[in-house]
Amino acid sequence: MVGSVWLRVLVAGVAVLGLAGCSKADRAVIGAPGCPDGGSAGRPDPARPQTGAVWAYGPHSGLPDGARAGGAVPGWSDVVSVADSGYTTVAVKADGTVWAYGTNIKGSLGQGAHERVYEGEPRRVAGISDARSVHVGGETFFVVRRDGTVTAWGSQNILVNAGKREGHQGVPTPRTVPGAEDVVSMGPGSLTTFALRSDGRVLGWGINLTDVLGDENGTGLTEVDGVEGVVDVASAGGAVVAVRGDGRVCAWGNNAHGLLGVEPHGGQTGRPVLVPGLENIVRVAGGEDLAFALDEDGAVWAWGRGASGVLGDGDTSEHSSAKPVRVRGLPAVRSIAAFQYTGLAVDTDGGLWGWGSGLVLGDHGKGRADGTPVRITVPGPVLEVSGRHVIVEAASEETGDGAGAADRG
Repeated sequence: MVGSVWLRVLVAGVAVLGLAGCSKADRAVIGAPGCPDGGSAGRPDPARPQTGAVWAYGPHSGLPDGARAGGAVPGWSDVVSVADSGYTTVAVKADGTVWAYGTNIKGSLGQGAHERVYEGEPRRVAGISDARSVHVGGETFFVVRRDGTVTAWGSQNILVNAGKREGHQGVPTPRTVPGAEDVVSMGPGSLTTFALRSDGRVLGWGINLTDVLGDENGTGLTEVDGVEGVVDVASAGGAVVAVRGDGRVCAWGNNAHGLLGVEPHGGQTGRPVLVPGLENIVRVAGGEDLAFALDEDGAVWAWGRGASGVLGDGDTSEHSSAKPVRVRGLPAVRSIAAFQYTGLAVDTDGGLWGWGSGLVLGDHGKGRADGTPVRITVPGPVLEVSGRHVIVEAASEETGDGAGAADRG
C-alpha cells in the first residue's frame, strides 16, 4: 500500500517537473479542452454534385507564352468536381472519367511522364471510370472513387503510397492508395493528407512534422485518435481542422499561428482540441497556416495566420489570430474554399467572392487596401471553386445563361 502511494507521488512529481520545463504556450496547449466524445456528432454524407462547365477566371502559374490565360476550359461542360493546384487542374466528369490540363509538375498531369511540359488541352487520365470527386494537396491529386477507395498521382510519392517513401521522384501514373477505404471526402496538404471515412473517422498519412498524425513516429496511414463524428476535414498547413456533426470544430498540430484556438500562440499537439468561439459550423477549409469555417447561417469565420488581408478582418499586415473572426463584407455563403493566402466563397445566389492575396485574385483584387472580399466575375452561378477554376451551372434551354455563357466564352 505504501509502495503504491509513493509510486503515485513520484509519477505526479515527474509530471509537474515536466510541465515546469515547458513554455507558457506549451502548457496552454497541454491544458486545452480536448475534442468532445462523439455524442450527437454525425456522419458525412457523400456529395450530391450538380453538373456544370469549368471556367478559369485566372491563368495557371508559370503559363507559357501564347497559352490560354482563362475562360471556358474546352470539353469540360459536364463536370461534377474540380481541383486546381495552381499549375495543374483536374476534373471529374459526370460519367466518372478524370481529365487534366496545365503544367506537369513531377507527374501531376497523370499521363505517365515526369518531365515539365505544358498541356493546354485537357487529356483523359487513364484507368479511372468510376470517380466521384477530386482533391489536391500541393501538386498531388487524389480521386475518391465510387467504392470508397482512393487513387492518387503527382509530385509526392510518399502521399500516393500511403506514407511509404520510394525515392524522390513523383508518381506520374495513378495508383490505388493502400489502406484508404470507405472514404467519402479528403482534406489534403502538401506533405500530409487526410481522408474522411463514412463512419466519421479521419485517416492521415505523410510527413508528421507537427504531430498532425497524432503521437505517431512513422509516416504510414493511421486513424487519428481523439476525434470522431467528423463531417468535414481540412489541412491548414501545420495543423488540421475538422468539423463534427454537432457543429463544433476541433484542431490538432502546430499552434504557432493560433490554429488550435489556444493563447498564447505556440506549442503543438497530436491530441485534437476544441476550438472555442465556433458554433453551428457546417464546413471548414484550410490555407497556408490559416483556416476558415462556414456556419449554418452563411457566415464565414477565419483564424490563424493573417497576410494580405486573408483573415478578412481589414488588417493587411502580417499577424495571427487564435480567435475566429467573422470575414467582413460577405453576403450569406453556401460554400468556402482556400488557396494559400486567399479565401474564396460562393454565396447563396452562386456569386463568387475572394479576399487575400492578389496572386490568385489577379485583376479582381487590384486596388484593394483593406483586405475585404471582392466579387469575382464569372459567366454564371458557381457550383464549386478550387484555386482559379470554378464549375458554373449548366445553361437552361429557356434562358441560355449560366454555363452556356462560359461555353461561348
